[in-house]
Amino acid sequence: MYTALEQRIIAKASELFLLHGIKAVTMDFLATEMGISKRTLYERFKDKETLLRKTLEYQDEKSRQEREKLARECTNPLELNLMEYKVISDSLRRINRNYIRDLQKYHPQIADYFTKKRETDMEKVVSVMEKSIQEGYIRAELNPRILALLLRVQLETLIYSEEIEKNHFSYPEVFETIVLNYARGIATPKGLKLIEDFMEKMNH
Repeated sequence: MYTALEQRIIAKASELFLLHGIKAVTMDFLATEMGISKRTLYERFKDKETLLRKTLEYQDEKSRQEREKLARECTNPLELNLMEYKVISDSLRRINRNYIRDLQKYHPQIADYFTKKRETDMEKVVSVMEKSIQEGYIRAELNPRILALLLRVQLETLIYSEEIEKNHFSYPEVFETIVLNYARGIATPKGLKLIEDFMEKMNH
């Protein structure tokens, strides 16, 4: 259980890491931004690596709460999937490219955290695909596990491909192109109508 100050530190560190990249945010910089002493910061978190891990846990918890909220509001699994991807797309607009690069280069052990998390997320995507097939939104002849795997591979290309950066494409632009074209390709006519209605609503 974190104290109120520790919760504030984790939330602020998470915001700054995503905004500036991990390397650019020193413990001195964080302490200054929060108006606390560096000693106070180190009394709560022994080093930057420890704090970084806590920010990942914090982001995961926020994502979990957001998914639960969307699950209560959405009326079918495909709509839930589209809303979740919209949330991800919106969050990508606030992520500095250096954030992912710094994780890989300077914090490889923590980067492994994402590898394990992808396996958990994969099962969630498979479950939603299965429900979407059962309810007639995705074509019945398609294998939900293959669909989930293909989507993951495409999205990992977005994060790790140097070509994306060379061409100066933004994360959200590429992400939305992948997800929307993918969704349209696997959808039934019923699913296509839902997707187009969803896009019209989002554009307004």
